[in-house]
Amino acid sequence: MRPTTVLVACASIITVSSCKPKYDVVSPKSGPVTEAVFASGSVEPKDAYTLTSISDGYVIKSYVTEGDMVKDGQVLFRLDNRQQNTQVAIAETNVAYARMNASQTAPALQQIKAQIAAAEVKLKADSMTWARYEKLYTSRSVSRQEADNAMVAYQASRSSLQSLRENYKATADRASQELANSQSQLQNVRAGNQYYDLIAAGTGKVYQIYKKTGDLVRRGDKVALVGNPDSIIIYLDIDEGSIGKIQLNQHVLIELNTNKGVTYEASISKIYPHFNEQTQSYKVEARFDKDVPGIISGTQLQANIVTEKKENALLIPAVYVSPDNKVVLKKADGMDTVSITTGIRSDEWIEVTSGISAGDKIVKLK
Repeated sequence: MRPTTVLVACASIITVSSCKPKYDVVSPKSGPVTEAVFASGSVEPKDAYTLTSISDGYVIKSYVTEGDMVKDGQVLFRLDNRQQNTQVAIAETNVAYARMNASQTAPALQQIKAQIAAAEVKLKADSMTWARYEKLYTSRSVSRQEADNAMVAYQASRSSLQSLRENYKATADRASQELANSQSQLQNVRAGNQYYDLIAAGTGKVYQIYKKTGDLVRRGDKVALVGNPDSIIIYLDIDEGSIGKIQLNQHVLIELNTNKGVTYEASISKIYPHFNEQTQSYKVEARFDKDVPGIISGTQLQANIVTEKKENALLIPAVYVSPDNKVVLKKADGMDTVSITTGIRSDEWIEVTSGISAGDKIVKLK
């Protein structure tokens, strides 16, 4: 990257010649002059985002093309989700099975209920037997051992009933938990289905599509670039020797690589304060003064940033000035070397701010 100075008007050169010319002579002339810094860059949407897939699959449907306007929540691409649909079907079957097991008519619970009913009958019978044996013992019709045996049988029946009731509650709770887990899993796999539909995250324009119908998309792959059509930004790289000349609102002349020979006007809108080690340049932003129809994101461009402009400058050809800013003047009594102070420079022209006047004749020896 290099700074470039563009001179709108140049000085007229007067060449003194003879049969054997020894030098050329030029007189400084006044004219308009413009200094510009050259930069390269590209056009990008500022408020843009990359639509990225978080699932694996093939693109089975693309609903948009480059240049289309999209709305927030609009489905832009659909990926093949047959495997995900299978997982949903399996999860739905698991929920149905778990719901059946958690119902009051579940076979496991019905079996325990029957055992509880039988245990309640047995407990009642054992309670009556124990009471009868206690009465018989008072009349010494049975022994203490027989009465105690009836009491032990009653206590065993009571413990068995309590155990069955606890088993019923634990089985019912476990079935309810399994139902909740299966329902949660179903929600998860159903939620996973939405990741196969790639949707717009706001109103914008599709600037670039990276995957077409039939392409395999891996998790994390870029699928499209979407941005705000009203936020087209010109990004320019400025070398460190020229960044000091760049200021906000400076006029920029743009030539797009896609439309050579056509000049667009823009203005500097932002100057980034950090130096990019990778590109060895500073980055600045510019915005087009007028809308540019049909512009493509990523378009490369060349630019001249107008850093200074004068309507009436004293100009001489650069070849007449030595590296240490001296010129040779032709006078009536011979030649004289004088120092000058320069302003705007280019490869061909130099602005002189002091040291010579418009009437002087400057010599370039051959």
